[in-house]
Amino acid sequence: MRIDEIAGLKTFIATVRVKNGSNVITTKTTVQADGQMQARAIMTRIFGEGNVLAVLETSQITEMEGGTKTLSAGELRVKSLADQAKKLKAQEKTERARQSLDKAQKRMAKASSVL
Repeated sequence: MRIDEIAGLKTFIATVRVKNGSNVITTKTTVQADGQMQARAIMTRIFGEGNVLAVLETSQITEMEGGTKTLSAGELRVKSLADQAKKLKAQEKTERARQSLDKAQKRMAKASSVL
């Protein structure tokens, strides 16, 4: 179990603007809070109104990064074969169900003709 599952706190990454005299920089920092609104309120209190540019939950960032993985040619071939195998399994299941239905219908027809 992770600590946030027990404590109920989520980790957020905030992009904030920091003013240091005449210099202004943009940086990222983390905060733990119950929700996004609370995280934004904490960051606004610390960095000032208008200086909190974005607040994202770390799970959202992980999902975004996970979708951009580039696969090599070999990995693409393996993935394609795995996808084909899934399709063939689904077709096999459908065909077996269709054959089973045909058999059941023939038995029903035979049973009703006997009566």
